[in-house]
Amino acid sequence: MAALQKEEIETKLQARLQSLSHTAKSTMLQNDSTKTWLKDQLSLINVPKTMLDVCIEILEHMSDLKVVWLHLQECTGCSESLLRTEAPSFEVLLFDIFKIVYHDLVMVSSGHGATAALEHASSHEKYVLLVEGSVPMGFAKDYITLGNRNGYDEVSHLLHNAEAVFAVGTCSSFGGIQSAYPNPTNGHALSEIFEREVINIPGCPPSDKNIVATLLYYYLFGESPSLDSLKRPLWAYGKSVHDLCERKSFFMSGDFVESFDDPNMKEGYCLYKVGCKGPYTYNSCPKVKFNAKTSWPVQGGHGCIGCSEPNFWDNFGNIEKPLSNKSFFTLNEKFVPKILPLSYKKLQAPIQNTQEYMQFANTLKSTKNLFINLGVDESSVLLYGDGECKPLISCAISLNPKLVLQSYESKNKQGKKLYANYQNKMKDRYIELMKLCDKERISSNINDVFSLFAMILDDKTLIDEEISMINMWLESSLNPLGGNFQTTHILQLAKSFKFPHVSELGFKFKKDNDYYMLDYAKALSIAMSYRIGGLDMHGLAYSMVCDLANAFVEIIDTTCDTIVLQGEMFNLSFIQQIFTRRLKDKTIVVLTY
Repeated sequence: MAALQKEEIETKLQARLQSLSHTAKSTMLQNDSTKTWLKDQLSLINVPKTMLDVCIEILEHMSDLKVVWLHLQECTGCSESLLRTEAPSFEVLLFDIFKIVYHDLVMVSSGHGATAALEHASSHEKYVLLVEGSVPMGFAKDYITLGNRNGYDEVSHLLHNAEAVFAVGTCSSFGGIQSAYPNPTNGHALSEIFEREVINIPGCPPSDKNIVATLLYYYLFGESPSLDSLKRPLWAYGKSVHDLCERKSFFMSGDFVESFDDPNMKEGYCLYKVGCKGPYTYNSCPKVKFNAKTSWPVQGGHGCIGCSEPNFWDNFGNIEKPLSNKSFFTLNEKFVPKILPLSYKKLQAPIQNTQEYMQFANTLKSTKNLFINLGVDESSVLLYGDGECKPLISCAISLNPKLVLQSYESKNKQGKKLYANYQNKMKDRYIELMKLCDKERISSNINDVFSLFAMILDDKTLIDEEISMINMWLESSLNPLGGNFQTTHILQLAKSFKFPHVSELGFKFKKDNDYYMLDYAKALSIAMSYRIGGLDMHGLAYSMVCDLANAFVEIIDTTCDTIVLQGEMFNLSFIQQIFTRRLKDKTIVVLTY
């Protein structure tokens, strides 16, 4: 769901206030401290500050909407995070703004009194339900008992009259640490059990800002905020921890902490080499922080452990090492998107030119198609419509790794530092590359990007004989290896990577008149940083092909009916998944032989 535009936000807020005008105000929120706090919250959820007065009026009218906070299998960390909100104080949130009518950690009542309060709230009042903790099921249903109901029955009972349901923390959002293998309590996320839409606010724990601002959004608009594919609010979970991190500039220059007692820790060096999972984790931690915005884990000296992602303990269990097949822990496939079905067309031979494709295109039912061909000898992207083809992508790829590396040295201070770190940390690879010829060779085959990346980044797999063959290839006017030598190598590495997590590299197709040109400069520099930081070639190869597939998806004409894919890369299931997931309204055809 896309984020709302400013005009739409203003219209919705005015309509919301109008709908509440018949209710009496239950509180006054005109003091300066509350206004300051509310301004900060509005900036988080992308509401213009010009709407401050309207938002205050809406909150002053919200006396008829209560909050029920239910604890199941959890450690109470999410509630502890909420208790540490700095302004306004928790008691103001509790009594003046959100009217929390049940929360067994902070409420005065206990025993029968608490049960009666919960029953009254769920039967006689409108409320928003917030659940902290996973739900034990089957043989473990009674592991959590509240009054005379087990956890599953209690949630089922409360769902009926709840206006909205929030899963607070990773345990209720995705099952959390207690549902990690072997899941002895048979714990489940709310969304695994109940069909009701659940707004997930994951984290172990989530920041109080993520909890409060998401709840505030629902109060102000009467609807959920824009959500990602995992039902997380985009305002809080739309960017990776890596993208927001204050240490990212050191990542880009290839400066990494080598160990936890490394003196460069306090200088702000990147923690990826000691296991930071920030590139694979989507959360606002660097922006909103914890404990009244005092700090957050990476600022305190420990890498992100990916706690707001599904199955984080299983999939990121080796928390102090970078992702690599050697550090593989286990893979939990819950919440991993399923591959959607697509079409296969078996041909006797590959389509080799525009004329052959036009003949093939006439056999398809659709009238406007895109043909992406990553063939052995050449690559092409053709747009077919009105009975004719026109090329969409042209490439100019420099295939001399020596010159490519030296271009980073002269680019800027960050590029110069990256080059120096590469020269120092990947010394053997660097020495081999400097032996290669200085002859410039330009390729128009996108497949050759794989060859370039493999030469620069793979310091262990290539043997002397392969280096010699590549040198011969660069010195020749033709490619004696048929363009397939390193492509197959990279694809095999990608296929054997054990983690379904992509390190975003930044392949882009830039518009140049009627064509798109592949820009790989940023992707190569980021790949160099990951390689220096400890990501193995399996992970890097996986990221390369996934990132390139995403780059293709970005330029696909929205009016195309059918996407035809030809090439070794498109036989990989995880690449097909990218196309089918992001182009749900298209027909995807993979050519086989």
